[in-house]
Amino acid sequence: MPLSVNSRPVGDVMVVQCNGRIVAGTELFSLQSHIGDVLPKHGDVVLQMEQVGFIDSSGLGALVRLLSSARAKGGDIKLCGVQERVRKTLEMTNLLSLFETYDSQAEAIMAAYLGSQYSKDKSGDARFRVLCVYDSVEVCAFLKEVLCRAGYNALTTGNVEDARLLLRATKAKLIILGANLLSVHGKSTKKIFEEIDSSVSVVPLDADFHKQDPGECATKLLETIRSAQETAAS
Repeated sequence: MPLSVNSRPVGDVMVVQCNGRIVAGTELFSLQSHIGDVLPKHGDVVLQMEQVGFIDSSGLGALVRLLSSARAKGGDIKLCGVQERVRKTLEMTNLLSLFETYDSQAEAIMAAYLGSQYSKDKSGDARFRVLCVYDSVEVCAFLKEVLCRAGYNALTTGNVEDARLLLRATKAKLIILGANLLSVHGKSTKKIFEEIDSSVSVVPLDADFHKQDPGECATKLLETIRSAQETAAS
């Protein structure tokens, strides 16, 4: 099966889904290029290998080079869902111990935050952490830039399931929630988050937030966050 690659960000971690064979050729070059483009923005990459049935020497060499590049920049590449045939290949080449491997995406993402990301936070990043959950990549990019420039530690994701994972891993103090995600299967999303952390504050955005004047909505949002921050500190 030809290799296809898809990715999605989960906060600062990029999950890369591979489907097919990781073998020499143009598709391998595409994988290298894809991850190479991701690493400068997302130091930690989770490579989902559940649909990868075979990897050749060139493929292994490419992964080793990408791993070295990531770690040299303070990041990492973690593998998850590795099939038995690929795992045996890693064992026979003594490369299994080189990579961190996990059974599921959730475990790998949690490890990224509780490992390298958590260590970075302990080293001095004491900024108020805000999690933005919005089903638009463009709006997520806008929110992250506005909040980071205002001095906040902002993480973004496009769905509630990933947001639950991020909340557990990062202990975010406040969640900015898009109007389309206020409920999941009839259950209040706010309650879902409060079941994980009863102290977390949830700020819902207007349904037409994506159409509002950027300057006005940014000012209003920052005022709301500062108010929530003051409440949390009191």
